[in-house]
Amino acid sequence: MAKTWLITGAASGIGRELAAQLARRGERLVLWDRDAERLERTAALLGPAVLHSEVVDVVNADGTLHAAERSVDAAGLISRVIHCAGILRVGPSLTMSATDYRATIEVNYLGTVHVTRALTPVLIEAGRRFGGAELVLIASIAGLRGIPSLAGYSASKHAVMGFAEALRDELHDQPLRIRVVCPPAVATPMLMNLPELPSVYRLSPPQPVDKVAAAILRGLEKSSWLVLPDVTGKLLWWTQRSLPRVLDYVLRRASLSKG
Repeated sequence: MAKTWLITGAASGIGRELAAQLARRGERLVLWDRDAERLERTAALLGPAVLHSEVVDVVNADGTLHAAERSVDAAGLISRVIHCAGILRVGPSLTMSATDYRATIEVNYLGTVHVTRALTPVLIEAGRRFGGAELVLIASIAGLRGIPSLAGYSASKHAVMGFAEALRDELHDQPLRIRVVCPPAVATPMLMNLPELPSVYRLSPPQPVDKVAAAILRGLEKSSWLVLPDVTGKLLWWTQRSLPRVLDYVLRRASLSKG
């Protein structure tokens, strides 16, 4: 039986590709994004799979709550949410602007909180009715270990990880699974439109978005709460836990490399 999936950040990048692959599987979709024009194009491309689309800025807590209410009114109960909406700001930790730090935390972390607070009651109700529901939060391998030149982004994704861990324990007796995905660098517009990629990306060049999205969906079919969709993430996770000094050395060398 087809499920109804709500995807945030659905107008570009990983969110758009996940929506496309789910549509090809015959799933039903609710799409959120703050870019109205791109969202309209995505909804038109995916056709009847899209039950509802909504222009949402997840930084706005009240707006996110009202968007959840309208989405349920339009599409019925939603049993799967993949929260992809996010931004990337890069630069040295001590010179990146306060504005960029604030925006990164507001979108990546507080946006996650707002989406979770708005949709968790819906998911729990769906879980009780349909025998289970899932909230999937897209973090990053930068949420597993701080990355040079990505201090603000890493901090925001570490916050997502901590939030998800606490939420998972608090809701352990509910019919709702909390999942976190930590993808590698992905060749999305958010990353590829940067004027220059930080040198650390030489360790892990951006991967094709269709490949990563497919790996995420395969990972969600398994039981682990933490989904590491590629070898890069698995290696970083293992090295951080088992050989942290080796990882320190590799990242410091990479951050100093200019070519």
